[in-house]
Amino acid sequence: MKSLRKMVSMVLAFALVLSAFAAYALELPDGVYIGTGAGMQSNIVVDVTVKDGKITSVDVVSHNETPGISDAAIETIPAAIVEAQSTDVDAVATATFTSNGIKEAVDNALSGEAATVQELTIDPDLIVVGGGMAGIVASVRGAELGLKVLFLEGSARIGGCIHYAGGTISGSNFKIQEENGIEDSPEAFYADVVRLGGGESELNPELSKAHCEKSGAAIDWLDEDIGVDFGSRTLVAGAYAAFDTMRVTLAGDNSGLGGALNYLNPLTDRLNKAIEEGSVQLMLNSTVTELMVKDGKCTGVKVGEVEYSAPTTLLATGGYCHNEELLKMAGFDNIVSQAPKTSNGSGFYLAQAVGGVFDNMDKLATYYGGGLMTDGFEMTYGANTSYPGRIYVDLNGNRVGDETTNDVHLWMNAPEDKLYLLISGNMIDKDTVLLKYGISTRTPLANNGWDMMDELAAEENCVYKADTIEELAEKMGAENLVATVEKYNADVAAGEDTQFGRAADTMVALEEGPFYAVETVPYAYTGSTGGVRVDGNGQLLTEDGVSIEGLYLAGEILGPTCISGNVIFGGINHAMAATWGLNAAENAAKAVE
Repeated sequence: MKSLRKMVSMVLAFALVLSAFAAYALELPDGVYIGTGAGMQSNIVVDVTVKDGKITSVDVVSHNETPGISDAAIETIPAAIVEAQSTDVDAVATATFTSNGIKEAVDNALSGEAATVQELTIDPDLIVVGGGMAGIVASVRGAELGLKVLFLEGSARIGGCIHYAGGTISGSNFKIQEENGIEDSPEAFYADVVRLGGGESELNPELSKAHCEKSGAAIDWLDEDIGVDFGSRTLVAGAYAAFDTMRVTLAGDNSGLGGALNYLNPLTDRLNKAIEEGSVQLMLNSTVTELMVKDGKCTGVKVGEVEYSAPTTLLATGGYCHNEELLKMAGFDNIVSQAPKTSNGSGFYLAQAVGGVFDNMDKLATYYGGGLMTDGFEMTYGANTSYPGRIYVDLNGNRVGDETTNDVHLWMNAPEDKLYLLISGNMIDKDTVLLKYGISTRTPLANNGWDMMDELAAEENCVYKADTIEELAEKMGAENLVATVEKYNADVAAGEDTQFGRAADTMVALEEGPFYAVETVPYAYTGSTGGVRVDGNGQLLTEDGVSIEGLYLAGEILGPTCISGNVIFGGINHAMAATWGLNAAENAAKAVE
């Protein structure tokens, strides 16, 4: 079925990437049609049955969406499509991504292109592996430079983490800085990075210097060439670490979830144009399984057994925040993920197979313990770690610090990285959320999560409930819990936390049942920190210091801490994507001159 330069691929009409759903007047033969769409956590596969020109059934046959949250969409959206004979139906409010994924899958099934042999139609100068922001930038810039680009994405849609990210980006010597009267230079930027990051020994100096030199021009390209809306064109202090010079700006003045769509939308418009003109060929659902390297030079990639060749290849597969093995390289016994499944670290393994080296994998920007391991590695639910009055205890029932700090080190220093959040009946306010959904924390569970709390407690699945502290201690196996609560209650009565100095006005005695203990561990979101080693030009660098010619990296796979050391500064991920995506395209253009 597969031969050189030809593959079986699930082809998506690219206009559907931004979800325009259709009403159907079907002229298809009777039969069952298969389609794939992108959900919140997975590709969703549907069977659509057509008879006498009508959709008679829609069945979701494969998905890996989060149980409990996706159920309503999986149950109701197919029936609504059959009733309306259209995918123009309302999404389930609490499961929007799953709803849209089902609708996209039906559109693809009935497009007539759901499963076809897609023949390579170009002779590529550049192969781009990974459809996040870095891959899109490289493909668009490559087309601008007159290259033929083969763009490969392993999932059903492009965008990756950009669908969930905020709008910050950082650099030096870009036009918005100048408009705001800010004087800056790459040298000053690099000195600031070294100061914040703990010295040159904590980063990759060649990569970091090059990033400081090139990132401002990348912002200007997005601004002036692509037409990204930078809103009021102001500068902000940024998050995580403060520069001594203002270097962070915002697409659409939006630092929160969805802000990055201000990059994705205009870049997608340009990409669509390049596809229409024949400069870029996009293949979705096309997972690269091997980088082809011979005599120190990358000659292309394999997708399964199909080989694609080009003078230059870009590895832009993103980070690893949904890869338990790679996350645990930072020393965690337990950690869960709130990241999309596309952040699977696949590019790290591809690079390693051809001599690539991982750097700074012992560093990880985790969030404090809101993660409940109700289903293995994936964070299914999260606890409200700001719930008034709560205390934390370890597996033995001991407090570990001032709970109001919510310092992730409380978890990292605890046995198995686990802490139990404890509350008592006298603290409970059913109008206050205690349990929330892991991926979309902006959408509360029914009854603020209290119904789910009791369901999990009945199963003793990450939640324990008892009428007395003694009974709770027995269920948890926490031998010191009773003594810990007695000591804490005595401190509350005395108005002083004699163990950890917690402010007295935040302390509430655990006096009345029911008592709950909610298991929590640290969790990763969408920003991994370690990376694959590269030289100052972004080419893969092997352990013996040899660069692999023609194999470039861009985006999160570079590792933010390899550029910034022991800190993550505002806007670095989008800057890595834009800066190094451009770098790869421009080097590809030089290679074919």
